[in-house]
Amino acid sequence: MPENEDNNQHPTWLKSIQNGVIGEARAKAFLLDRFWVLERSVDIEGADFIIQRRLTGKNLLDRQAPRLGVIQVKFFGTNKTRHFVHREYAIAEDDSPREEFFVLCFMGNEENPSSYLLSAKDLIDDFPLITKKSNEGYAIPYNHITSNGKYKIISNKVALDRIEKKLEFAEFTKNRSFLSWALPSSKNELSAILPEYAEPIGNSWGNIPSGFEDIKKSARRGMFDVEEVLELLYKLTEETDPLKAEEIVGKISYYCESGTGRGWSVSIPDNLYDDSFFYACKKHKEIYDSLQKDGLLNSFLKMKEDLRHYIVKDIEQDISIAKQCVHLFSFTYDTETFSILDFNSRFIGKDEYIKTYGSGNSDGFEKVLNFSEGNIEYSWLPGAQRSFHEEVNKNIEWYRNQDFYFYYQCLDLVFSLKYYDEFDL
Repeated sequence: MPENEDNNQHPTWLKSIQNGVIGEARAKAFLLDRFWVLERSVDIEGADFIIQRRLTGKNLLDRQAPRLGVIQVKFFGTNKTRHFVHREYAIAEDDSPREEFFVLCFMGNEENPSSYLLSAKDLIDDFPLITKKSNEGYAIPYNHITSNGKYKIISNKVALDRIEKKLEFAEFTKNRSFLSWALPSSKNELSAILPEYAEPIGNSWGNIPSGFEDIKKSARRGMFDVEEVLELLYKLTEETDPLKAEEIVGKISYYCESGTGRGWSVSIPDNLYDDSFFYACKKHKEIYDSLQKDGLLNSFLKMKEDLRHYIVKDIEQDISIAKQCVHLFSFTYDTETFSILDFNSRFIGKDEYIKTYGSGNSDGFEKVLNFSEGNIEYSWLPGAQRSFHEEVNKNIEWYRNQDFYFYYQCLDLVFSLKYYDEFDL
């Protein structure tokens, strides 16, 4: 990345200050779209910005205050630039990655800017640990960070979502407290889940974060039952009156089920294990790991947002037609970068559609019409959506906010066509 002629005339110290100002300005504009950026009265080494999730129900004076995110900003003036991040900023006292630490990297001028997001785990896993002036830390060379699209921000929404999920997870794991030494009641966020499982990757089961929360709710109900039994057993050991002890035993039997010749056992919730849910989680992780390894995760997720943009744009032109007709669309994409190259679409009447394509499946009009590597053709009926009603006709925002099933089905095809030998989806 050559510097422009005017920039080469500036002394090194001035270029360094200028680059720092540009980097912080870009970072603040990016972060303010989602977070509160907290002001600092003093310069904190290692933290160019401190961010807080926009939680109006909590403040910094709470007993369990919301977690703060720490952002370092790096600007790369040339392709020879190499930055350094101290090891203790990325690694906690227990040698685990700091979930609340991120590095935002910027480069390019106003005509060709680019940005990259690194988590603490990214630094630990992918960047060399070096010693600089007796300090251990991670080197971030220009060529390393730009070698593939793994860290490049191609969708601000996807990147901001990722930071927010990391902060949610940090808030859960770092602020845990236990009430006692045995069988504590869970007072933590049941919605907490590893950030990679919150990535919007489609699957045949459903919403993984909400499914996981349901399982944990069942576990908590089971814990309440066990706690009741534990308390009664304790009372039984302390009781000196056999008749009162008999009453306690009766209560214990109420909370327990008879075993099969092996004594009593505590009933466990039936819906604690869902085989299809855990299978979906396994597939989700495999997809996530493959895309992340090849530097395609961001591009894959952005493809859905680009597809949504084209679909909504079509419907917005005439919602009344969209309600009555079948929407046919096809798109071609780059098989190496997952970027959409071309999008074509049209609305046709239901009778014409049936003559040409038939009904084909239980959904009638919603199906894959054709596909090959680099090209997908699909049809659906916008007016047949369950939540569709007259008020929606006047509100294009409803369409813009829906995650229709066919978005994920199209992305499933894109993934399968590239990784078919590795996965059977």
